[in-house]
Amino acid sequence: MANEVAVAQVLKTLRAAAERSGRSPSSITLVAVSKTKSIEEMGAYAALASREGVPIVFGENYLQEIKAKRLHLPPGSELHMIGPLQSNKVRDAVQLCDVIESVHTLKTLQLVAKEAARINKRQRILLQVNIGEDPNKSGFTPDTLRDALGVCAAHPQELQLEGLMTMLPYEENPEASRPHFRALARLREQLHSERGTDAFHSGFIALSMGMSDDFHIAIEEGADIVRVGTALFGERL
Repeated sequence: MANEVAVAQVLKTLRAAAERSGRSPSSITLVAVSKTKSIEEMGAYAALASREGVPIVFGENYLQEIKAKRLHLPPGSELHMIGPLQSNKVRDAVQLCDVIESVHTLKTLQLVAKEAARINKRQRILLQVNIGEDPNKSGFTPDTLRDALGVCAAHPQELQLEGLMTMLPYEENPEASRPHFRALARLREQLHSERGTDAFHSGFIALSMGMSDDFHIAIEEGADIVRVGTALFGERL
């Protein structure tokens, strides 16, 4: 259960990291990773977040959970799909999710565009980048990312590309994540220098990176979105 102390500590850490980076804490989106958590637990978090003036954003990994929870989410909350997205789940994801952060292949991207067109929706998305070139992780490489940007540019009515997301393997030392976060930030800089921002909404490239153990480091390296579960809700059973 999210409790007042845990939420306060996460927000304190987020705000301190933002200040060290010379940014406003309000510019960073906190995604509360609520997989396996009940609607009651999510409601408790939402009440605490609202009291702190923090937008209520939940992150879920599995469509089955999203289906069960979608209609019962606290009013005004937003839902991000952050887990692996299989081709046969794209229809449900587009119908149910405000943002799909885990678009990781050209096929998936094209299916999202097709489904969004079918229901006349402009789907907010992020492209998942395997910045650490981990064979156990999905995502575009910096080279194949250009093809994905071309697809997004060709579907401006169906796809609202908001940024890049990465997932890293767990490390005992959170500092081990810093080089990967820095690499994604450099990729963003490279896209800006190459005028590769046209496919992105308003020309801004948000970075979604960092989780409970290392989100403060991610913020220091340029994260605009952090995905925090355990630090808010406690260990999963």
